[in-house]
Amino acid sequence: MELAARPQLLLFLDEPTSGLDSQTSWSILNLLEKLTRAGQAILCTIHQPSAILFQRFDRLLFLAAGGKTVYFGPVGKDSKIVMDYFERNGAPQCPPGANPAEYMLEAIGAAPGSHSDIDWFQVWRSSPEYQEVHRELEEMKIERSQIESPASNKADYLEFAAPFAVQFWETQTRIFQQYWRTPIYIYSKLLLCCLTVSFLRGLAIVYLLLTKSARVSSSASRSSKPLIPNRASTINYSAYLCSSSSSRS
Repeated sequence: MELAARPQLLLFLDEPTSGLDSQTSWSILNLLEKLTRAGQAILCTIHQPSAILFQRFDRLLFLAAGGKTVYFGPVGKDSKIVMDYFERNGAPQCPPGANPAEYMLEAIGAAPGSHSDIDWFQVWRSSPEYQEVHRELEEMKIERSQIESPASNKADYLEFAAPFAVQFWETQTRIFQQYWRTPIYIYSKLLLCCLTVSFLRGLAIVYLLLTKSARVSSSASRSSKPLIPNRASTINYSAYLCSSSSSRS
């Protein structure tokens, strides 16, 4: 993604060779070297690279625990410059054929089982390499201040390079292409929709049946209630029966 964006100022890569074999790591560094020759500034973080990969870098920023600078400058052919710096300031001589990265870790006491009584941060602050770096930074500031800034263009500050309609069309096209290329996803979605609709219809039918059953049982209970005759009408009816029988007799 960083290579596709092609930033103008700096390309930052976080451990680009981690997890890769030696041949692939070498190919990655070949690509980075081609970009630097084309004028692209590249900053990489890397942990204990092999000796052959370490030679591919131009400059080294060596940090100790706490982010303290131990060395910042050129590596040199066969790591000669950086090795001379450590040996000149009290580190043991680097054995022939040793990995420069591992040697530097052992020299400052950062490798397992190693120890150093030298405060390499203070050594760096008092070294002529430190003064040279600051002198170079001051020269760069002066050079940058003399360069006229190009006329600003409003189009350069737009948030998006394409209008909303174009973005919407392109994203929808991409999504439908993904769906079309994976039909199993479409089938699963259709099956899920059908099952959901069937489940909701079943719930609705059960609800309607329960509601209708409740209404029928409620009306049936009201119609089957026994009628209790009025006491006055019963007495009158008995009196009528008695009078009828006395008239016949």
